[in-house]
Amino acid sequence: MSATAPFGDAHPLRRRHALWLLWIALPLTGLGYQIASKFAADALLGETWGWPLVWRVVGLPAAWAAVLFELAGLGAWMVILSEIPLSAAFSISALSYVLVVSASWTVFQEPIAALQIVGGAAILTGVWLIGHAPREE
Repeated sequence: MSATAPFGDAHPLRRRHALWLLWIALPLTGLGYQIASKFAADALLGETWGWPLVWRVVGLPAAWAAVLFELAGLGAWMVILSEIPLSAAFSISALSYVLVVSASWTVFQEPIAALQIVGGAAILTGVWLIGHAPREE
């Protein structure tokens, strides 16, 4: 396996499936990070800055989950970047914005404004357009 191809000489179909899983994993790990961070922040509501707060964060399962989601996302991102041009890969990270707004509404019962829905549709359209842009070989 070469340093630039994490899937080595894998069968093209298997490689394509692995890349699709990573493209799905990237926005989902970003979403997981944001949800875990929100739960951790809610648990710290009213705390003042100082060493007791730092130790409290270290003991929060949600904070550890946020770190794990961030590390998993970083791993997925590194594999994606080793297989796909940055200009094509970066657009997929924008899906996290749409997922976070959806999760804020479903998980935390936060209101969503009409402009957020329009913005989410614009992001999804942009990701689709970038993904279908012709590429020079």
